[in-house]
Amino acid sequence: MGKKIFVSYKYADDSVANLKTYDKGTARDYVTYLQDHNFSGDDLNKAENDDEDLSEFKNDTIKSKLRDKIWDSSITLILISPNMIDFSKSQSDQWIPWEVSYSLRTQTRNGSRSLPNGIISIVLPDINNNYDYFITNKNLKDDQGKVHNVRSFNTSKTFKIISENMFNQKNPKVEQMQGHTVYFGDCSYIITATWKEFLDNPDSFLKRATQLKEDKLDNYKLNKQP
Repeated sequence: MGKKIFVSYKYADDSVANLKTYDKGTARDYVTYLQDHNFSGDDLNKAENDDEDLSEFKNDTIKSKLRDKIWDSSITLILISPNMIDFSKSQSDQWIPWEVSYSLRTQTRNGSRSLPNGIISIVLPDINNNYDYFITNKNLKDDQGKVHNVRSFNTSKTFKIISENMFNQKNPKVEQMQGHTVYFGDCSYIITATWKEFLDNPDSFLKRATQLKEDKLDNYKLNKQP
């Protein structure tokens, strides 16, 4: 694949489907699977210690922890899982929003400038091997009576910084269908795929995310605040 990848995920979320031959029963297994099957060497840099309490940290400390991990990566994968949010804590006191925030920032280091990463959110299957906690599909008719299979995202199931970087194209192509606003094309800076869809053709998603960051970044309104 030839790209530096950073993976953001909720290490201990055990509300995901078990992967055969992997024994943790948590989102961490999916990162291990990626390492074992789709990435090699230093291409994948995973987040760790997501149970650490950030409320005691200053922003500079958080930055120093993330800078080296994210600095030379060009793509960030966010693993969406059913219980990725700890609702007992502020979102800014959890790792994932900060990891996404630094993935979206333009950074300068030793005279070099790093552009925002391309970002792909990968929805993991829940314990029943379903994705409908986050993704649902419905058939809607346009004004000409043509039926469209429309995919909806339950963005309330994820962090604000993630949801606000979806459907954030400045001038999106939209149509009204049966009372719903339907978006077309690359309407979101954060690309979304199911785990199965990503595994079926990871290179196509990586290529698309790279094209957005390199050629179409100005087309999006990015929220960079954790």
